[in-house]
Amino acid sequence: MTEHSLSWTASTVVCSLPPSISRVYVQTPDGPLELLVSQPSPPTQPRKKAVLFQHGGFGAAAVWIPFMQYFSQIYGHPCYAASLRGHGASWKPGFFRMVLLTGKAAMARDLGYVLNWVQGYEAGQRQNHLDLEDIVLVGHSAGGGLAQYLLSQDLAQVGGLSLMGAFPSFGGLRVYWNWAKLDPYFGIRMYLRDFGHPRSPLSSTTLIHRAFFCPSFPINAVEDFEPHMPAFESLLWPLGMMVPFINTGSVLKNILGWSPMLKDRLFVMAGSEDTLMGTTLMCRMAQHYRKAFRVLVKRKILRVDPDAAEPPSCDGVRFGVIEGAGHHMQNDLQWQESAHQLLAFIEQL
Repeated sequence: MTEHSLSWTASTVVCSLPPSISRVYVQTPDGPLELLVSQPSPPTQPRKKAVLFQHGGFGAAAVWIPFMQYFSQIYGHPCYAASLRGHGASWKPGFFRMVLLTGKAAMARDLGYVLNWVQGYEAGQRQNHLDLEDIVLVGHSAGGGLAQYLLSQDLAQVGGLSLMGAFPSFGGLRVYWNWAKLDPYFGIRMYLRDFGHPRSPLSSTTLIHRAFFCPSFPINAVEDFEPHMPAFESLLWPLGMMVPFINTGSVLKNILGWSPMLKDRLFVMAGSEDTLMGTTLMCRMAQHYRKAFRVLVKRKILRVDPDAAEPPSCDGVRFGVIEGAGHHMQNDLQWQESAHQLLAFIEQL
């Protein structure tokens, strides 16, 4: 097991990029945020829906590079992936500020700034005829929780939302119970050996492999993944999602385009080998959204054409399982199947 020395100072991770992806910086009042951009080549006419990918805890924009190339270079969708503060090549708060003073509201502001930038850029590419339905938001893990929080707080509107192994809308206490079962020494290591350092549960290549990937994922590929991970992470961000933290109805109301024809506008994705989120929690979250959808339709808050064709899945909420995939289904051995299912969702919008 390769152990890593825990760091109490931030380091900027500026990874090399393939030719099809460029790096820009979104300026915010707090500091610059890294945004990776991949445009279709050649450009498609008409311009297809744009996709904004949001990483989760201990992630960075670079974890989305395989998806960005797949969606933009093969299927013609403009793609964007952001690094929140403290991640990737974005600005870095100090240890105390990042770990103990940066919660989900601050992270949501970062995501909001990036989404506004993407909307403005896409408007320019579409001769200032941007429809907010043309932006699809994809969030992974705690980034999926953040995407839900952003919409629940009425801070943004999008045309579709995909939650990949995301923090459940009803709270993530079970997620950390699953992690404790996976790693019985979680608490002992973190608080007695590592003095509460947030990287402690992921302080070795073996621990990262166990938490993030399927059992057959090559250990040398985990070592290639590790440089994208920040030295430390916000504790308040996931802690703010331990109990119910969003209103499912508000999330659905800020996903546009439900009428005149009902389509799947929310896609919950689960990896069958995800030891943190698992299929049970993700299926339960999909059911929560389906229940909220029925309530909104009954109250005529969401208006759906009664003559519309039957949707491909119940109540506009799609649920999919990536067989064999671990928590990082966008980077695991099954990433192409993950991308294929996500593409099918986006192209039916």
